[in-house]
Amino acid sequence: MLTRLEVNGFKTFEKLDVAFTPFTMVVGNNAAGKSNLFDVIQLLSKLATKDVSEAVNGMRGEPLELFRQTVAGRAKQIEMAVEVLIDPTVKDPWGSEVTLTHTRLRYEVTLERREIKPGIERIQVAKEAAFPIMRKDDAWAKKMEPSKSFRDAYLKYSRKTPLLTTESMPEGLTFSVHQDGKHGRNRPASAAEATVLYSITNAEFPHLFALREAMRHWRLLQLDPALLRRPVPATASDVLNADGSNLAAVLAQLKAETATSVRPEGVLSDIVAELNNLIPGTTKLDAELHEASREYRIKLTMRDGLPFSSRVISDGTLRVLALLTLLHDPRHRGLICFEEPENGVHPARIKQLIQRLKDMVTSPHDFEAGEEVAPLSQLLLNSHSPVVLSALIDRDFYPIDGSILFADTATVSEPSTHQLRRKTRLRPVWSKDQAGLFGDSDTARGFVSEFEVKKVLETVSTED
Repeated sequence: MLTRLEVNGFKTFEKLDVAFTPFTMVVGNNAAGKSNLFDVIQLLSKLATKDVSEAVNGMRGEPLELFRQTVAGRAKQIEMAVEVLIDPTVKDPWGSEVTLTHTRLRYEVTLERREIKPGIERIQVAKEAAFPIMRKDDAWAKKMEPSKSFRDAYLKYSRKTPLLTTESMPEGLTFSVHQDGKHGRNRPASAAEATVLYSITNAEFPHLFALREAMRHWRLLQLDPALLRRPVPATASDVLNADGSNLAAVLAQLKAETATSVRPEGVLSDIVAELNNLIPGTTKLDAELHEASREYRIKLTMRDGLPFSSRVISDGTLRVLALLTLLHDPRHRGLICFEEPENGVHPARIKQLIQRLKDMVTSPHDFEAGEEVAPLSQLLLNSHSPVVLSALIDRDFYPIDGSILFADTATVSEPSTHQLRRKTRLRPVWSKDQAGLFGDSDTARGFVSEFEVKKVLETVSTED
């Protein structure tokens, strides 16, 4: 679970520092930087599982465009830091399972543009570090006020020494791995083409491996309705792709794993029931294997008993179906980033959708004694809709069971040069545990005022 993000030098971000809850909604106009937030999270996830070249080349935009551009020039470095809550147990690809002694970690990584030959530039890792977050310093856990059962199950604070550092040694700058009393590992840092985290592929260093696994499961869903409609080969992966292109195969696998004599459709019955609540008219969902072509095909049956294939289902219905499928998959874990979840949903049912999505994340408040210690689940959504905002706040304009961040752009002046530059801001809407802490200076400390919330809500009647 991602609990805090710090970014400097990436696209429109300058000294950004933002906290997240299990359910976080980012609200803002187009071009405010909402997608850039998802981009930097995706970059961090890629750096944990790919070398730097592959990670940056898979991003939106050219690699050089990832570095912040101002009138003073393009940044040389991208500095990123995250604080995370990792699952208390981790299993490596060979089935070895390890129980962790510390689950609150901070990870830092800096990418740097370096000229390796005249006119030839590479992006390399300049700094990397991972540290345990101590109980006394864990502001996120204190703010969340988790239940005792959640603290006992998920919050572990036994380690006191760093896991990974970047150090100056006689042979040069070095990445040093320090882990669990074992002999560490040193790697030269002068021309690193990949992160150290990328190299931790088993539970030999369990805490770093668990961190890598957590970041690997930070997923950006960019569902493509055209791909959601297509039949899927029987050999396709049964883990939902980011574009949703294998949705039919995932549904078929879920049905096979969860079907019983009492519930022959298994969890597909739950998915279609929730889909019907949000987009009325559907009564049955199936993913059938077409024997001749050996392809899975989605079929929805409507209330009049007529079946329809995915080829004629609306874009919005398919997007909601894909999201509900992922959240009902018992193998699901980690962070999902998803843009504009309200697309295809009638405004009158958006509040119901938002509440259902909130119910499907890990809640530190509601975790009870005896409850299964399941993998952590988190949602980070963005929207420009005032209807969505109205579904997230109470009558006093406080967030309900989650956090709201307002995304906008601000102009910053450099005192020494008097140059102006634009940057993205992400400011939290007052929550009940924050409002009034600083009296009249709240808004000056970066909170969104009640006036700003009301101003956005007043535009709801102008939406198409």
